[in-house]
Order: sequence, then C-alpha cells, then structure tokens
Amino acid sequence: LQVSVPSPRTVALLFQEVALRCQFQLGAPGPPPIVTWKYKSFCPSPPAGEASWGSPGEAWGSPGEAAGACPDWARTVRIVATKQGELVTLGDFYRGRAVTIRGGAELVLGPAAWGDSGLYVCTVTSTSDLQGNNEAVAELVVLGET
Repeated sequence: LQVSVPSPRTVALLFQEVALRCQFQLGAPGPPPIVTWKYKSFCPSPPAGEASWGSPGEAWGSPGEAAGACPDWARTVRIVATKQGELVTLGDFYRGRAVTIRGGAELVLGPAAWGDSGLYVCTVTSTSDLQGNNEAVAELVVLGET
C-alpha cells in the first residue's frame, strides 16, 4: 500500500470549493479500501516559558505532528469524512456542509470556511494490503478576499 498527496500545500480562497488530492496504490487486489480524512488544526503557541512543544530532535508519533511540530493533544483533531465503497460518511462537525470524498480519495470542501485551515491526514486502510505507508498529509490555508 502506497499513499501520497501530490500537492502537500494548498492555498484556497474563502467561500471557494477546494479539493485535496490523495492517491493510493494497492499491492494486492481485494475489497475497496476504507479512506479516512482527518483534520488537525495548526499548532497554537507553546505554553508560556516553553521555547517549543518538545525537546530538540524529539521524534514525533505521526506525520501530522512532524508537519505541525506539536502533539495532537495541543490541537483540534476531528474526522472529516470516511469512504467505504461508494458510501461517504461525514464527521459530526461537517454534517450539513458540502463535503465529500470524490473518486478514490479526493476530499472536496465547498465552500471553504475560515476554520478549514490546517493539516488534513488521508489514511487508506486495506484488508488485502497491510504493507507500506498508509497515510499522507496535506496542508490547507484558507485566505480571505482582498
């Protein structure tokens, strides 16, 4: 299993539709994989008196932590959507919004809102292919109109 995000950083305009692409290749045929997109807010400032969230050279537990340089407990983390076969289920926060997973694993948010800026983790789970890298991270920055 190999998961990648072709555009790791996307800049979108407020109120415009935005698509975050995620691609995957399965090493073995089998049932359709489960695709999950998770949102992680950007890191807040470190606590007073702290220069950073961890010690220099500390190994982070996930790609999202490495990209954002703070632990998950210090940020907002929520499920955006999950796709199994053709069925897409939205996380509670995204119900009522025009959000879906299109094609194999492309997350579509429309229209983009202020709170959408952050890191998006695309995770692909396959029962027929357990080897390789099953997640990739995309960064989204939503800009206001000037």
